[in-house]
Amino acid sequence: MAFKVFLVDDDRYVRKGLINLIDWEACGFEVCAEADNGEDALLYIRDCQPELVITDIKMPVLDGLELIKHTLELKNATSNFVIITGYSDFKYAQKAVKYGVHDFILKPVDKDEIEKTLKKVAEEQTKKLQVKRNREKALAAAAFNELITAEPNKERFSEHLMNMDVTRTKGFVYVIIEANNDFVHTTNMRDAVSHVIKEDKSDFTVLFREHGSNQLGLLVSMKDVSAYKKRICHFSNDVKQHAARQLKTDVAVYIGKMVQDVSEIKASYQTAVKALQFKYLEEPDVSIVFGDTKNETVHYTELDQALYQTLLEQIEENRTADIQETVETMFEQFQTKAFAKDAVKTSINRVIHEVVRTVQSMDGDEKKLESLQKVLDWDHIPCSLHVTKEMFLAFLLEAAALLSQLNQESGTVTMRRIKRYVDTHYQEDLTLKKIANTFFLNPVYMGQLFKKTYGLYFKDYVLQVRINEAKKKLRQTDLRIFQVAESVGFSNADYFVTKFEKVAGMTPTQYRKNRSS
Repeated sequence: MAFKVFLVDDDRYVRKGLINLIDWEACGFEVCAEADNGEDALLYIRDCQPELVITDIKMPVLDGLELIKHTLELKNATSNFVIITGYSDFKYAQKAVKYGVHDFILKPVDKDEIEKTLKKVAEEQTKKLQVKRNREKALAAAAFNELITAEPNKERFSEHLMNMDVTRTKGFVYVIIEANNDFVHTTNMRDAVSHVIKEDKSDFTVLFREHGSNQLGLLVSMKDVSAYKKRICHFSNDVKQHAARQLKTDVAVYIGKMVQDVSEIKASYQTAVKALQFKYLEEPDVSIVFGDTKNETVHYTELDQALYQTLLEQIEENRTADIQETVETMFEQFQTKAFAKDAVKTSINRVIHEVVRTVQSMDGDEKKLESLQKVLDWDHIPCSLHVTKEMFLAFLLEAAALLSQLNQESGTVTMRRIKRYVDTHYQEDLTLKKIANTFFLNPVYMGQLFKKTYGLYFKDYVLQVRINEAKKKLRQTDLRIFQVAESVGFSNADYFVTKFEKVAGMTPTQYRKNRSS
């Protein structure tokens, strides 16, 4: 970008001589206009505000120093001054310094001297301009963020976004760019996206907003996609492909609904966030557009408890082929049941945390699992569905091998399975003999091993589970006492009351009354 320079001298030949003498482009300037008197020059400066004015001192009507003085009195005056004169009087130089003139050059002009001055002025002007742009970008970003996350201050919003021509544009869409499978700095993402949009660094047409790790929000106006015949899908796919090449990783794009006015941008942002929840349901090589997906909606649900139970048992028993098959089933259900992205994350994290808890319960060190940190990072660094499944499976297989080793050392896997069975079947008729037969154990041996593992006799643990469940039902339901007794495995209500009072120190009726008062 070349800065504008304005030449003021009453001698036409001096002005033409300067134009021909100096390599203006190399110095960062272009001559925008000329004037032969200070009065006309002041009017031009007021209206056009050139970055630099080169003026003589002695001129008719308004001399050079008076021109500088009047310019400084103008509102929003920004022009810099260089004086070129044949008068070497010290008082002129003193006034020039007082007015902040950049340089005071005597005629005849030395080419190297004036070009050195011009380059210095251009460098300083560039720094000032960059500071101004950075400040305006920061203020605009803050106003933009306020627009989509809260009720904006309309006056402040208009003031900062007018600089970007946003308030005079019709047709916007909010887009979220997401880098997958590896950490990518948002600065690199911004550069990659800007290159596709061909963003002119001297304006503020494009507004970015960081969403978090590896995610970048982008406000796109219809004029930004004019080269794509205003087809946002074509534009976003181009952004996606170029960014993927430049960032050397998978890139996903989520597109909100098109809105017409700047006041509706928040709605486009909200729908882009919703589009992101379709991440694992659409084809990975295309952008996901809100309202244009294979599934009409996503579900925030969980996998069947039985599937979790089966997978955890397979892990504890190190049945690698079954683990792989169950993981395949999990990921098939994510898609067939239209799981939202956040629901997928919750389901996977539930298994991860349960596996870690199991390792810890066996006095194992989960830090020995080399794949653990990677699956924990997955919660913060987005991954494609394929990579997520590979990473999750690798963790489960490694954890299964570690648990197998711990089981050989402790011999407690069966006790944990029995404990889990009691936790989920407490309402049934559970006796030591029946459970021992179910798990192919000698009843006496099972009773001893259970007591050794958990510090309680088997029958006492069953009673503990039933009473805890009864307390929950007494707090959370209006079931009658005999109904509560039946629901937790007591066939005789009086026997239930006796056992409850022995464990809790009060009757079921008293417990319910105390908790509700």
